[in-house]
Amino acid sequence: MGFMSVVPFAAAPGSDPGSSTQTEAGDARQRMLAVKKTLDDASAAVESLQSALAAQHELEQLLKQGRAHLQDLRSRLQQVETERDQLHAELADSRATRQREVEALQRQVDEQTAAQKQFADEREDERSTFTRLLNEAAGRERELMEERDRHRQHIDTLREAGLRTQALAREIMRAHETTE
Repeated sequence: MGFMSVVPFAAAPGSDPGSSTQTEAGDARQRMLAVKKTLDDASAAVESLQSALAAQHELEQLLKQGRAHLQDLRSRLQQVETERDQLHAELADSRATRQREVEALQRQVDEQTAAQKQFADEREDERSTFTRLLNEAAGRERELMEERDRHRQHIDTLREAGLRTQALAREIMRAHETTE
């Protein structure tokens, strides 16, 4: 913004006094208009400066708020990062615990499977032994039945022999009685 220089109201040297009054009045009017314009320009410049100062003040307030907000966000970020790190540590601990539990359960399952296999093998051995003993008992029973049958035949043979002996003894006694 340029300021106009003010020219004094005094008449310029070498001018005519009659025409100089009119010229002076016109010059004064010109100068007054120029001063008024300068005042208006200055007033507009002051308003513009006041508006710029108010805007600068608002910008400074916004900058302070932005800094506070940024600091709050940084604090929150640090808190979230701390929580994240804690959760990662908890997750790692939890995974390790679950892995140990799974391994313990797997060992239990393996032990139970081995125990069941051992039990099944023992039952199979017992079944085999029982089947063998049953077969031996069946064979022994057959042998005993055959032996019993032989004894019956022997008894039948002895009975028949006894009956013949008895019949023969009767005949001998009758013959002996008749000879006497």
